[in-house]
Amino acid sequence: MKNYTIALALCALTSSIAGSTQFPMLRFHKTKETLFTIMDLISQKQKGIYLRFGDGDINLANGHGDMLQKPNDRIKREMQGAFLLNGPNIIKALPIMCRELDSFEEGMFYLNHEVEYKVCLQYLNKTQPLWGQPITDVYSPVALHFAGTQYPELAIEFLKFLRNSNCFMLVGNKDIPPVVRKVLFGDKCHFVPTPTKQAYEAIDAVEQECLTYLDNANPHDYKIIVTSMGCAGRVLQKRLWDRYDNIFLFDFGSMMDAMCGWNTRAWIGLTHFNGVAFLKKLAHSIAQDMQNNNN
Repeated sequence: MKNYTIALALCALTSSIAGSTQFPMLRFHKTKETLFTIMDLISQKQKGIYLRFGDGDINLANGHGDMLQKPNDRIKREMQGAFLLNGPNIIKALPIMCRELDSFEEGMFYLNHEVEYKVCLQYLNKTQPLWGQPITDVYSPVALHFAGTQYPELAIEFLKFLRNSNCFMLVGNKDIPPVVRKVLFGDKCHFVPTPTKQAYEAIDAVEQECLTYLDNANPHDYKIIVTSMGCAGRVLQKRLWDRYDNIFLFDFGSMMDAMCGWNTRAWIGLTHFNGVAFLKKLAHSIAQDMQNNNN
C-alpha cells in the first residue's frame, strides 16, 4: 500500500501558523494535508476520527438550532462531548477558511467555502470554550468536496483508497441510492439508513443497529465507519469512538449529496460540479484498476 507519510510531510513544509492575535497558536491544515493525514492514519491502521464541525454543530453545542436539526438539552450535551474530544489521531475541522487566517485556498470564493474573517472569529470564539484546550490544529471541513472541484484526481485517489481500506459501514441518509453506495464503498459495506432530517431523533435506534453490526464482526479487523447524516453524525461518531478500537470514523460531507444528484449546497451549483458524472468517472477508474489487477 502506498505510504502517504512523504506526501503529508511535503504538505507540512508549505503550511504555517495561521493564528490571529486572539488565537496565536492556530494552525490550519488545508485540503491536501487534511486528506493525506487521513490516508496516512488509515494506511497505518490507526484508530482515528475526522470530525467535520460546521456552523450547525457550533449552534447546537451552544443550545441553538440548525437548519435540519432542532435543539434540545440532550443534543447540546452530546455535541459538546464531541467538541471536547482531544488526543492523538483526533482530526477536528472548523469552517474558518479566510485569507486572514491563512486558511483560504485558491478556488474558494463567497458561498464556495470562503468565510468572512469576522465570522471565522465568531466561530472560534464560540468554539474555544468547547474545545477542551487552546485551539491549535484545525483541519479543513471541506477537504473532500473542495478536492472534487479543484483536485479531482486527488479526490478519486482518496475515494478509491477509502473503498479499498475495508469500508465496513455507511451510516447515512436513507435516500442514498444503492448504486452510489456500491460505487463508493463496495458490496460488503453495511448500510444503516437514517432520516433525511432530524436524524438525532432516531440516534438511539441508529446507534443500536451500528452496534449490532460491529459486535458481530471480528474485533481484530480494522474498519472504516463512514457517516453521512448531518450534525447528528458527530454525536454518533463520539458514541462509537468511546466503544471501539480498530476503527476510523470518517464524516463524508456534502460530496455525497452531489454524487446523488442533489443540489443541496451552494458550492455544488456555483462551481457547476456534476457529481453524477464524477461518480461515473470514479466507477470507471475502479473498473480499470480491477481489470489491471486481473491481468
